[in-house]
Amino acid sequence: MKLKEKGCLISAVKKGSPAAAAGLKAGWRLYRIDNYSPADIIDFKVMESDDRMSLLVQDERGMFRRKTINKETEEGLGLSFDPPTLGTLQKCGNRCIFCFIDQNPQNMRSSLYLKDDDYRLSFLYGNFITLNRLTEPEIERIIRLQLSPLYVSVHTTNPGLRIKMFGTGRAERGLENLKRLVDKGISIHAQIVLCPDINTGDELIKTVEDLHAMGEGILSVALVPVGLTGYRGELEALRAFTADEAMNLVNSIEKMQNKYMAERKSRFVFIADELYNLADFDYPPCEAYEEFPQLENGVGLARIFLDELDQLSDPGLVKLSTDLKITIAAGFAAKRVLESLFNYLSGVGGLNANLEIIENNFFGGHVSVSGLLTGSDLIEALKEKELGDALFVSKSMLKEDGLLFLDDFSISDLELKLGIKIYPVSGPVELVQKIIEIDKSR
Repeated sequence: MKLKEKGCLISAVKKGSPAAAAGLKAGWRLYRIDNYSPADIIDFKVMESDDRMSLLVQDERGMFRRKTINKETEEGLGLSFDPPTLGTLQKCGNRCIFCFIDQNPQNMRSSLYLKDDDYRLSFLYGNFITLNRLTEPEIERIIRLQLSPLYVSVHTTNPGLRIKMFGTGRAERGLENLKRLVDKGISIHAQIVLCPDINTGDELIKTVEDLHAMGEGILSVALVPVGLTGYRGELEALRAFTADEAMNLVNSIEKMQNKYMAERKSRFVFIADELYNLADFDYPPCEAYEEFPQLENGVGLARIFLDELDQLSDPGLVKLSTDLKITIAAGFAAKRVLESLFNYLSGVGGLNANLEIIENNFFGGHVSVSGLLTGSDLIEALKEKELGDALFVSKSMLKEDGLLFLDDFSISDLELKLGIKIYPVSGPVELVQKIIEIDKSR
């Protein structure tokens, strides 16, 4: 293979990885592995699986170095790249009527406006793609290397409606490509973004049944309500679900789940937590999510949170040495599960816990999930509040390796603005552990 003129920019080196042990650093460039230049991230993943390799890299001063690495077979080197594909990123050519990125406010960092439709990122990282622009060589490569599972946005199997929803005449080709890949042994996790009055009702039932008819290669289908910000501008008019619509949808889909459970030993179609929230229904038990194949779509996160909460020891066994006041900040969508958490925290001796539900003014519209709250939202809502000794937020709010909120505020920025130490946590267990650590350090 021809040596790339500029090499591959290393964006991150995982702590404790073989690459870190060899002294590689972010900002360096990778040129060769055993005298070959990886054409893209798939090539790199194949190359890095060996137990011994020689890397040609260029450091921050422009000096070339040879690094020999010994590791376990199949163990990754621990490198990330910019761009993540190493090669040219396949950008999205669709104009989906519900695209969240098209609804972003202005003046955010450029990476938040990037729309990819790249099968490599789907295979490696679970990014959802449409298959509408796959070329014949790409299809053949996916089949040859059995790059599976892929994560595919389907939305509808109605050809005419696909063209409307995806905003492109290529939408029919995407459905053909889906069927072809499944026939050749590629497994698929599918998603359907639900837009009321457009792909719901009979259209939704037909889409789910069509996917079911493709066979066991379609592993799961996630139903996700459309996300609407306050920045739709001239985009097509869409509306959010009503509570009654959410109730009817959940009831209808649960009947389908029972049917598919009998036919294929799987519920097959799974409902996003937002719809259970809107319908004011209890979340299904853990086993109903079948190992949670669609967590990135918000399918089952609430159940995992509640089950983790149930695993904590009796709050009466936790007693702080001194009184501690904390505040937990979250979006409206998290209110139900956090109420259960606060029932637990109320039993911890010496702890005074306060919940602040934050409105999302940055995105506006119907955005209510905690993961889309920004630093400016938190500052505006909390700047006049008595927050106590520590403020806890969800790690899902932080991007860019956990350093920044979506509006580029950092944790340290917020600590200066609010005058309080902030702790990002992933769930109830980490929260309680951090509370105990704070108590011990006082």
